[in-house]
Amino acid sequence: MTIPRTSTLDAGPARLDEHARQLGLRVAAEELDADEAACQVLATAVDSGVVRQMCARHHRQLASRWSIDDITGTVTTMLVGYALTNSERPGHLEVARFADGTSSASGWVGKVIGAMRASRILRGMDEDATTRVDLLGDTDPTSASSAEATALDEHTVDVEDQTRGLPATSATIRLVHASALHQLLGLPPLRSWCLTSAQRTELTHRLNEDPTLARRSLTANRNVAGADEALTFLWSGWSRDDLAAMLEKSTPTRDIPHLLCLAALRPLPRPQSRNGDLARARRRVLDAAPSSAQSAAAAAFDAFLDTEVETHTDFDRIRRPLSSADVDARAASAQQLPTRLKEAAAAMGVSDLDLRSGLTALFIDPLPVADPIYFTPTPWRFRS
Repeated sequence: MTIPRTSTLDAGPARLDEHARQLGLRVAAEELDADEAACQVLATAVDSGVVRQMCARHHRQLASRWSIDDITGTVTTMLVGYALTNSERPGHLEVARFADGTSSASGWVGKVIGAMRASRILRGMDEDATTRVDLLGDTDPTSASSAEATALDEHTVDVEDQTRGLPATSATIRLVHASALHQLLGLPPLRSWCLTSAQRTELTHRLNEDPTLARRSLTANRNVAGADEALTFLWSGWSRDDLAAMLEKSTPTRDIPHLLCLAALRPLPRPQSRNGDLARARRRVLDAAPSSAQSAAAAAFDAFLDTEVETHTDFDRIRRPLSSADVDARAASAQQLPTRLKEAAAAMGVSDLDLRSGLTALFIDPLPVADPIYFTPTPWRFRS
């Protein structure tokens, strides 16, 4: 006899997952507004104790020194701000994804809470992380409020919890780390869209061969114009002050230029096909295009998928090598992508950079706390 998945969970997560599944079915059937469904999921997450449970699980260090009720209250506020649509950005909680029962609402809540930085939670609790650092067991007061230390420290709890179970070199981890650095340090994106596919491939190979390349080149010149040609294009949106601030916080063990380069050069994480994520991304592209432009939009999406996205998902256990035909097809897509983007963008009435931004965001938006604004040339996005 098959045991239902929810029967293996605690009562709180099981109740949340089942309610989210029912709400997802109603949203899919257009019987319930998506925003209202998201509110109900969050309310159930709080009422069932899932939020409190995840706070205790993912933020043990905070919970050992501060009231779990205070932590839960602050985390709930942050969770609502991230999950629900507001005047500045769309919400990240899409309840329809839970309709088929393959995605877990409690798992989604846990990932988002696990990704929250301890320093942000402390600020939300009106706690001064610098003056309270002794309670967190850190002997260096400056490290408590240091943005780069929070993002790069290999022992940072929130990064480990958020990416638990993912390969250490996965595209997901690269994007999450880089997004955190951009946000915390207030740095502009790297202009990967200024490089050709061949330049990006060649630069990625060189960075993998010599991880110190970017830091050495930029440190030696202190000026983008004097650096390697491909790096010059990549960092061309940065001012001298931006570079100086970033390099000041970089060390051989905290190599910010290398991390940002690899994230900017991608590839993007591949959505899973069996849970419908990839099909939903394709549908959003087609829904945004008028009927006369749908074939061009589909061709642009397919070329982008072959060129910019990982061949396998983070969770694929068996990774068979591509056949020679697949390799040739992906190479052809890389050559055709600029033309496909221009054709589809013209048919849709947007610029090719706008279309590239929208396609990139489709694959970054589902990642907790990774903001696509740090990896796209424009803020244009496909509507959910």
